[in-house]
Amino acid sequence: MSDTVHEMPGALAQEFAPELGAPEPSLEKPIRDSRLGTWTASRIVWSLVGLAFLAWAIWAFIDDGTTFVALVGSSVASGAVITLSALGFVVILKATGIANFAQGDLITLGAFLGFWATDNTVGFGGVHAVNGLHVSLGVGYIVVLVLMFFIGVTVERVACAPLRGREVHVVVIATLGVALIIRTLLSLWQGGDYRSLKSWFNPGQPLQNFGPFDAGVLRFSIGFLGVHDAVISAHRVFVIFVTAIVIVAMMLLFSRTSFGRQVRAIAADRETARLYGVKASRLSMLSFGMGAVLAGLAGLMIGPLPGMALTVGFTYMLLAFAAVTLGGFTSIPGILAGGMMIGVTEHLFGEQMLPMLVGHWTQRFTTALPYLLMIIVIAVRPQGLFGRIGGRL
Repeated sequence: MSDTVHEMPGALAQEFAPELGAPEPSLEKPIRDSRLGTWTASRIVWSLVGLAFLAWAIWAFIDDGTTFVALVGSSVASGAVITLSALGFVVILKATGIANFAQGDLITLGAFLGFWATDNTVGFGGVHAVNGLHVSLGVGYIVVLVLMFFIGVTVERVACAPLRGREVHVVVIATLGVALIIRTLLSLWQGGDYRSLKSWFNPGQPLQNFGPFDAGVLRFSIGFLGVHDAVISAHRVFVIFVTAIVIVAMMLLFSRTSFGRQVRAIAADRETARLYGVKASRLSMLSFGMGAVLAGLAGLMIGPLPGMALTVGFTYMLLAFAAVTLGGFTSIPGILAGGMMIGVTEHLFGEQMLPMLVGHWTQRFTTALPYLLMIIVIAVRPQGLFGRIGGRL
């Protein structure tokens, strides 16, 4: 092994290992309590909680399998959009150390740009896009994602680059200012009315009867299990498919490319990474551009759902923050797990499992359940259920 690797701090040697060879073994593993074998007391507790939840879910399925299957579809689709939102948030945080609270309004911007680019029918409540492009969905999506990349770079150059070296809270306030500016400009440009973005699978669109998607929905009928005509929106299936592709692409990006290794290196030891040639300024621009693209994609996925408003992105940003808190900021699989937990908590648990035990009045508070779960997890495990202190993407 070369002298260069021995001179580098352990974290950076590990990040740049593909170029420099395998790193030296790290610190010895902590000694576990042999009385529990490989199981710790906390792992046993969480396993019991998981088993109790599984038993509860089986009870809900037996009680009403049709509703259960439909809510599982909604939960997974919601978790997928939350995961997309969280990925953009975390990429910027890891690459720059900045919590970009404009991410939520970038999601809204992506949805509104999609509406502007593709609208040629009357939207929700009779709303038309102002000066719309009227292009096809495929072309419109590409236009929106390209615009979002340059908007993200612009946000970094205007609001963050001039504040480099200042206190973190100063930069956070600047990103909040950007969020308010985006929301105000959107309101002045397109108005604040509710609207809905077109989808290939919406009723009346060319793919509404594509394959098994009859009239824009996927139907499940499993007679011997008591599931009769459970309905999952075809667009929700599309969202799940798109998110799966993005997650695989992001994992390959961070594990196989120079950009990914530099992000992981600067996340592990920012100052030393700069000393070893990581161009922080360029990395910051690229991460903001990538974060904006992910936000725009999340907006395009959210847009066809009914009732898109100026605050829709901010709501999903808060859910994304809850997801990364649950899953930990240190890995993409953890973020995915956190997003799915949020989706299941809000839809399946909040709309069926909890009401069947304590009454349907609890359905009025489903939107608060993910944050209650986040608070509970923070109290017992601050690094998240799947996170590690000092971990990496």
